[in-house]
Formats: sequence, structure tokens, C-alpha cells
Amino acid sequence: MKQIIKKTELSNGVVVMTDYMPHAYSVAIGAWIPRGSRHEAKDEIGLSHFYEHLVFKGTENRTALDIARSVEDRGGNLEAYTTRQETGFYAQVEGGDLNLALDVIADMLMNPLFDKKEMEKERKVIIEEVHSYDDIPEEIVGDVFNAIHFRGCGIAHSITGTVKQVKALTHRQMLAYEEQVINQLPIYVCAAGKVNHDALVEQCVQKFAKKKSGLILPADSYKANNSVKVVQKQDITQSNLFWGMSFDKSLMDERARCALSIFNIAMGAGMASRLFQKIREDKGLAYSVYSTADVYKDCVDWGVALATDPKQLKFALDLSVRETKNFLRKGFMKDELDRTKANIMGAMHLGADNPEKRVLRLAEQNLHLGEFHTMDVAEKTVKSLGEEEIIATVNSLFAHAKFSAAVVEPKSKKKTEIGADFF
Repeated sequence: MKQIIKKTELSNGVVVMTDYMPHAYSVAIGAWIPRGSRHEAKDEIGLSHFYEHLVFKGTENRTALDIARSVEDRGGNLEAYTTRQETGFYAQVEGGDLNLALDVIADMLMNPLFDKKEMEKERKVIIEEVHSYDDIPEEIVGDVFNAIHFRGCGIAHSITGTVKQVKALTHRQMLAYEEQVINQLPIYVCAAGKVNHDALVEQCVQKFAKKKSGLILPADSYKANNSVKVVQKQDITQSNLFWGMSFDKSLMDERARCALSIFNIAMGAGMASRLFQKIREDKGLAYSVYSTADVYKDCVDWGVALATDPKQLKFALDLSVRETKNFLRKGFMKDELDRTKANIMGAMHLGADNPEKRVLRLAEQNLHLGEFHTMDVAEKTVKSLGEEEIIATVNSLFAHAKFSAAVVEPKSKKKTEIGADFF
């Protein structure tokens, strides 16, 4: 699966990357800022997420309605998101509307109004968003895990911030953020589709002419802890669990990353996975159970999430840990490795037809890995990995990891006790 990837770095910190898809009718294009919630000081938690919202509320050239209509009226969609590592804005449009989509996104980043009245209105919207997450125990337990496991570094921060933190964010802080975007941070412009790279570079020179510099990257600091925390919450009936680990990314090269991905998919990424079959199908303990892996610039985490009856929580935890240890000790079952590799190849091939998936892959690999691996290279790496190397690699990574567990359970007189040495 050959990819034609081109990259151009402009002198003002704008990095342009394209993934050429000669038969695509649509194009996906976006701009990514390498700043997320992990880079926020204690008095500005939630600022990146607030910024993501506020640039949609109007620019020097467009009203909020103009921004919405500009892409939607052409049948496209305009999206944005904030993670702990970055903030991204992207659109998928018909190929002929590439320059329009770029113009809208560049206008949002280079010319935001940050009107004080609009900021106050959007603050209310974000507070409602925070409240909506407060109603989802699965969201809460993930934040609790990050808060205790990554205590001492920015990954512990909530992406949205708490209601109190959102209320404390100021207009002056938002203007300082804008200054960073225009005069300090690099901006990664990525596009996938039938894109002329050189023409896009010329457009970026024009659209981002206001940007003067982009040589400063925010500092990433990794720290992890062995920790356990149980939180009780009214008006829920299940106990929600997230347990997992993290390790320094310097321990992992590209082969190790692919090995961990294979392990994660076999372990808990789908209905055929170990955890789904053992915990849901065999024991009927949970409706939702899965494993997940996240790659940051300086660390990697892996964990297991599930929700179950409070009386079954310890059993479900023990069973998920035991199944993981069993995998790491005994390796793959018959045909399991071949099926898992086929899963990865199939998902990659299906995503190859989708410009949106390809542009997100292009952007996020550069932001998280600092480099890009074509699908052809990734496929060869996955195919070349044998069972012994995969199991030895994952065992080595686990041996250097810190482990934590978080629980959000129904309110009761006594909290569930979980030992810190569960793994």
C-alpha cells in the first residue's frame, strides 16, 4: 500500500504535509497545534479546550454563523478536538473546496475575535459540557486514573477542567494563548486526498502570513505513580473500573509500538478479544469491557476499562489481571496471532479509502511519534513480528511500568478496598 507523503517546513513555523490519494473525490485538511491540556499551568487548566471552542465564535472576517455555513453549505463538515497532547481543527470537503476549508481554518487560528460577551456565553456551554461528563461514570473513572497515576505532570489534568477551573479562566489568558499560536508554537497543516502539495504550500504561505514564528514547543514532562483511588458517586448503579500502567516512551521503538498494538487488540479491542470473551461472554460480568493504549510524545499508557455490579468488582478486576498475566506468560492461543494481524491489516486497508482517517493518522503520528510511518512500512513491520518477540517486548515494557487503578462506585457506607499490588 504505497503512500506519497510530502512535507514542507515554512520559515514561520508552519509545517505542511500531504498524503496524496489520486482517486479520492473528497479531501480532508486541518491544522494542529502541539499544545493540549498537559501543557497548562494550574491556573489555566481547561484553557486549550476553551480556546478550541472560542475560535468558532467569530473572526475578523466571519461571524460564528459564517464559519458554520461556509463548510456545511458545501456538504462538508468542520470538526475540532482537544487532547492532552494537542488541539486540532479539520474539515472534510469535496476536492474543489480545499482552499475554502483551509481559508476558514486559517482564519479561525490567525484572526479570532475573542469577544468578551461571546466568551461568557461559551463559558456556559463548556460548563454544561463538563456537567455532561459528570453524568458519565466511564468518563469520570478515566480522569480519576489520570489524576492519580500521572500526579506530578500535566497528563494528570482534565482536558475540560472542572466547573470551578472553567469559571476562573480569563480573557487575558485567552489572548496570551493566541499570542502563542501566532508567534511561538508551530502549526501542522495536514491534508489527505487528491491534493497538489506545492499549491497547498503556496496557499499556506498566504493564509498564515500573519504568523511570524513557530520555533517553540511546549515542554513535555512525564511522571507516573503506583496508586489506587476509589470514588463514590450518587445516582449510579455500577462500579466503573480503570486499571493500567505507563512507561517512558524511550523504551519503545517502532517494532515495540507495533508489538504493543498487536497485544492490545488481542487483549481487549473487540468482541473476539480475550477480555471480552472471558469477562462478558464466559462470565457475564460486564456489558462493556475493553483495553486501550495511548501514545504521548514522552510516554505510553495501556489500561483496561469495565463496568460491573459492585458485588462483582473485585472478581472482575482479579479476572482481568489474571487474564492479562496469563497472556504475558503463555503467549497467543492457536491462530490468535494470525487473526489479530489480519484484524490490523483489514482495519488499515478499510481506513485507506477514507481521507479523514488518513489525515488524522498523518497529523497524530507526527505529533505523538515525531515521525511518520507509511501504511506500507507499518504493514511490513506487523507481518514480520513473531510471537516470541511480541511477548518478550510487552513483558519488558510491563516490567518497567508503574501501575494504578481507579474505581467510581455507587455511594455506600464502606468503600471498596483494592490493594496497590494488584499487578
